[in-house]
Amino acid sequence: MTSDELNDQQQMITLPNPIGRELFFTKDVDQDSIGTLAAAIIRIQNNDEYLEKIYSVHNLVYRPFPIRIYIDSYGGDAYACFGLLSVIESCTTPIHTIVTGSAMSAGFLIAIHGHQRFAYPKASLMYHVVSSGAMGTIADMEENLTEMRRLQDAIEEYTLEQTKITPAKLNEIYKSKQDWYLSADDALKFGCIDAIIGVKKSPYRQKGGAPRQSNSRARKGKLDDDGGGSSLDDTQLVLLTEAQQQ
Repeated sequence: MTSDELNDQQQMITLPNPIGRELFFTKDVDQDSIGTLAAAIIRIQNNDEYLEKIYSVHNLVYRPFPIRIYIDSYGGDAYACFGLLSVIESCTTPIHTIVTGSAMSAGFLIAIHGHQRFAYPKASLMYHVVSSGAMGTIADMEENLTEMRRLQDAIEEYTLEQTKITPAKLNEIYKSKQDWYLSADDALKFGCIDAIIGVKKSPYRQKGGAPRQSNSRARKGKLDDDGGGSSLDDTQLVLLTEAQQQ
C-alpha cells in the first residue's frame, strides 16, 4: 500500500445510517396508539438532528428522507389526535401521510396534516361533526356541550387550513348531521391529498398562481403536457421530497 493510498484510507469517513422511517397506523385513535406513533416520529426527528450535526462536522449536508405514515384508521379520540397534529406540525423531518384503506374522523385529520399527503386509488376518507354521549346533570351536559363546540371549531379550523374544502361545505355537513365520505378522487378534488399513488398529482397545491384545472388522468410513469397530472409510485414518494429540498 502506497503512502497516498494509506492517506486516502485514513481520510475515509464512515457515517451512521438514519433509522427506519416507515410507520404503519392501523388502529383506532387513542392515547396508546397515538403515544406510540408520536414517540416514533420524535425518535426519528432526534436521530435526524444528530446526523445533521455529524454531517456538518465533515462539511457535509444531511437531507433526511421523509417519515412515511401509512394510515388505515376509523378514528377515535379527538384529544389524542390533536396532540399528534402538534407533533407533526413541529417536526423538522418531512412527514408523508399515505391512506391505504380508510382515514375517517380523527384519522381524516391525521391524513390531511402530512407535509405531503397521498392515498391509494381505493382509499376512503370521511369527515364528520364531533359527537358525544354526554350524560349527567343539566350543568354537566351544558359544560360538555361548550367543550364539544370548542372541539368542533378546532376541527373546522384545521380542515379549512389544510384543504380546499369551503366554509359553506362544512356548514352543509354540520346542518345535515351526516358523515361525509370521500373517495380518493374526491379527496384529491377537495385538496385533502396531494396525489393518488399511481394515478395523478394534485393541481390544488401549486406554489404561486391559480390552481390548474385538468381532469385528465395521467398514465403510469407519465407527466401530462401541461404538468397538471402525474403518476406516483411508491418509490417516487421519497424522491419527491428530495427534489423539493435541492
